[in-house]
Amino acid sequence: MAAGTIVELKGGSPKQAVNATAIAMKSLLGLVYDPVAGLVEVPCIMRNAIGASIAFSAADMSLAGIESRIPCDEIIEAMYKLGNDMPRNLRETSFGGLAMKETGKRMKEHLFCKKL
Repeated sequence: MAAGTIVELKGGSPKQAVNATAIAMKSLLGLVYDPVAGLVEVPCIMRNAIGASIAFSAADMSLAGIESRIPCDEIIEAMYKLGNDMPRNLRETSFGGLAMKETGKRMKEHLFCKKL
């Protein structure tokens, strides 16, 4: 969505904004959200920065005339379905991914002063 906004801010058309959104979202489809200790700082800050750079790249691609081969609506539908199909431990629960690695567990213990 940020890519579409960037296109709008740069004076692009609604069609270019939708193409930029589609290009950026396709780049993030495989993302697993696993906040360490249930907080959004790790690894989200880095992912947000990467997402922003993807958004700018997608916006520039769309403004250059590149169109997404897959319509934005279909990408959003696919992302929704993927989210629903994902196991619970990969859905912003902190029960999977980096949150369950040793360092993630130590960080949670340190922050909340309790044994896991």
